[in-house]
Amino acid sequence: MENLVNLLKAYRDIVSSENVLTDEATISAVQTATFATTQTVPAIIRPGNRAEVQECVQIANQYKTPIYPISKGKNWGYGSSVPAQDGCVIMDLGRLNRIIDYNEKLAYVTVEPGVTQRQLFEYMQEKKSNLLMSVTGSTPDSSLIGNILERGVGKGPYGDRFAHVCGLEVVLPTGECIHTGFERFANAKAAKVNKWGVGPYFDGIFTQSNLGIVTQMTIWLFPEPEYFQSFFYSISDDSHLEEFIDTLRKLKLQGLMRNSFVLFNDYRMLSTKQQYPWKEANGKTLLSADLMQKLRKTWGGGLWIGEGALYSNSREHGQIERKLIKQALKKTVDKLIFFDARKAQIAEIIRPLYKWITGIDLRNTIDLLYSKNLQRGIPTEKAVSMVYWRKQSPVPSSNMDPDRDGCGIIWLAPSVPFDGQHVRAALRIIEETAKLHQFEPNVGLQCITERSIDMTVAIIYDRDVDGEDERAFLCHDEMMQKLLLEGYIPYRLSTQLMNSLPPAKDDYGKLLQKLKRALDPNDILAPGRYDFRKEWT
Repeated sequence: MENLVNLLKAYRDIVSSENVLTDEATISAVQTATFATTQTVPAIIRPGNRAEVQECVQIANQYKTPIYPISKGKNWGYGSSVPAQDGCVIMDLGRLNRIIDYNEKLAYVTVEPGVTQRQLFEYMQEKKSNLLMSVTGSTPDSSLIGNILERGVGKGPYGDRFAHVCGLEVVLPTGECIHTGFERFANAKAAKVNKWGVGPYFDGIFTQSNLGIVTQMTIWLFPEPEYFQSFFYSISDDSHLEEFIDTLRKLKLQGLMRNSFVLFNDYRMLSTKQQYPWKEANGKTLLSADLMQKLRKTWGGGLWIGEGALYSNSREHGQIERKLIKQALKKTVDKLIFFDARKAQIAEIIRPLYKWITGIDLRNTIDLLYSKNLQRGIPTEKAVSMVYWRKQSPVPSSNMDPDRDGCGIIWLAPSVPFDGQHVRAALRIIEETAKLHQFEPNVGLQCITERSIDMTVAIIYDRDVDGEDERAFLCHDEMMQKLLLEGYIPYRLSTQLMNSLPPAKDDYGKLLQKLKRALDPNDILAPGRYDFRKEWT
């Protein structure tokens, strides 16, 4: 206890008393995730700049008390703000929220970890920028850097977000500071536009790791196209899925579909449209086939629903690309619609009349298809409502917080080759296991690169129902083990599952152990986070 008192005093001397938090409500909040956790947090510290981060790291080394950095703590489904191990002081980087540099001509922005999707979007709107950023389907108030360091994926041509960043500023676990790429040179003109720099490339070791605290990063943006069109399609015959996936791969490899996009199954689509239909299902799970068929009609049917976007140099160019997409997909899809600015304007004009005749407001449809389409770099909270799927209480109209509201969600994210047969094999495991445990196989296929697909499986439940946490973990663990046996390894892990991977076939663990001990001799930075300690000697 005396050690903790002295530790907190030392932190208060650096960041001030108001930025060292120990009250019960705040501590309880950061110890809460969207699944059961047991890790305890003694305090939260909130440094305001890189120098304070360095001093706090030095204090952590002095008192041999670990710290766990977070950006905004919105890592819902993967652990939220909860550390991987017990007893870590949370280092909340939310006060580091400056946009350091912005260049319209070279299409980049340099930000700190507290900068959110919403903040950057509004900043670019104020500047009347002709650039777009890659956004995720998560809350607009999530951190840009936080998601990128998890190697999260977004929308648009730069959906592989980590592939489009450079120039990291990193505080090492000893308190030292480095800059990667050309940023380490005082007068380097290409520091924010060249990814590799000169010499060994270090950026990657600071993603999904506990080897440094990133306090600054340059993110590349992309120009708004002369002609943008979104398109949506559905597949009603499940036997067409493999051929459809293979067709998408060809389109990606040919460069016709340059953006990242998602293919939803019907359960994922339904969870973004409404909450669980407890009344129609007579309070039971799972949903019957007849009820699912009825519910599919709310979005026009389809076992699979997909999206895409074309970023063209002109309307004529876009029409040619549209024709090629239609020709390629016509064999396997049932519905295929394209939407551009002209259609959005027409829909807006007829919206009042259409509502008067049918009682249906087209506002949400226009937003989805164009006005607030994520592929145009516009962050939205629409998809966050999915985590309230099994809650009996209604979805909050604003300020959604799954941790606070007892929403249960555990993500499982296996990576598979961009091949229809592999997708089918993984889906078979996911569907059988989820239904065995009375959960919906809620699946999205994240088509980010030309050669692999990141599958996202959402196990959604109500944490306020006794026993649901345990049941969800049983489902998750069995599903994961079956996927691992078939070679489908997750590309991202939650804080509870850092030691759930199969052993490496080589000396990867030994190398990681050497790096950790060299860079963090006192083991003070996020111990257990992506360091796979069970492989250490």
